[in-house]
Order: sequence, then C-alpha cells, then structure tokens
Amino acid sequence: MEQHHDVPEPSEIRLPRGYRRLCDPLEVSGKKFLPLVRQSLSLVCKLDILFLRKEEPGGIITQSGDIDNRLKTLFDGLRMPTPDDMHLWKEDAEPFYCLLESDALITDFGVRTGRLLTNPNADSAEVRLIIDVTIRAIHVRSYNLPLIGD
Repeated sequence: MEQHHDVPEPSEIRLPRGYRRLCDPLEVSGKKFLPLVRQSLSLVCKLDILFLRKEEPGGIITQSGDIDNRLKTLFDGLRMPTPDDMHLWKEDAEPFYCLLESDALITDFGVRTGRLLTNPNADSAEVRLIIDVTIRAIHVRSYNLPLIGD
C-alpha cells in the first residue's frame, strides 16, 4: 500500500507500517539528490534530442568523438552520480535537482543532428542540445495517475 506523496513535512509524520516516502531526497556519499524520474514513482522517460554542432554535415561519427560516447556522456550528466562518480562532484547545493535517478530509466531516445550557426571564431567543439523529455508512468498508482497515457 502506498500513500500519496503530497503530505506534510516528513518530520511531522510517522508513516504506518508498509508505507514509504516516495519523494524523499536520495543520498549518494552523504550528498542529497532529488531526481524527477525515479523508480519509487514508477516513472520512465523518453528523450528527443536535437544535437546542433559546428561540424560539417555527416561528420558526427568521425569528428570530435563518435555519437555513442557523446550520448553516454549526456546520459551520465542527466542522472544522479554513482558513489564512484562522487570524487568528481564539485556542487555544494543540496538537495541537487536532476532529471534521472538512473540512466536505466531512459526507455527510448531519438537523435537528430544539425549545424550550429554561431560566431565563426567560436570553439569548434561547441554544441547546443535541445532535449524534449516525455515522462510516463509504468505502473498505475494513485500518485502518478496524471502521467498515465500519451
């Protein structure tokens, strides 16, 4: 049995046996994170990515690294860090808001590429990403009913 997550402050509530807090911050190496797409809410997401780059058309695989590595880096940046990643962590803000609890919650993605038109003297490695995120529930629960359907 699960209770809706819109309840008073956790410090004021003692949950009955079998209930759990669905939106509490998640801790990694003592730092608190608040992912929007998380397993406790039975949510997954789809990403539609427009990848604008300063490279010539058709060179996404051969220039500046292949698309697989670029997407892996992007997905890593959208998720909470793992304990192994925490040595790279520089942010002090807590809780830290992020899109994903884990990149395993990405169920589908599409990538379109295009030319980034900026200052001719700009860094050739500069890119711009426009990402549409579609969140959906995978199990019907009272707290995620608004996300059911297309």
